[in-house]
Amino acid sequence: MTMEFSTVHSILTVILFVGFVGLIIWAYGKGRKKDFDEAANLVFDDEPESKSEQKQKQESDHE
Repeated sequence: MTMEFSTVHSILTVILFVGFVGLIIWAYGKGRKKDFDEAANLVFDDEPESKSEQKQKQESDHE
């Protein structure tokens, strides 16, 4: 039994569509917001501290 090209194409289209919908649900799910917010702010973790932040840190270390 051989499948026609159009049948294979239709099955592949349905599989890809279901995968796309699953990806959208995963990405926009409520549980992912925290993870994506943390990832978005990672770029700011490498910024040097301002002088006032350094001074506050030194004062709290001496106490």
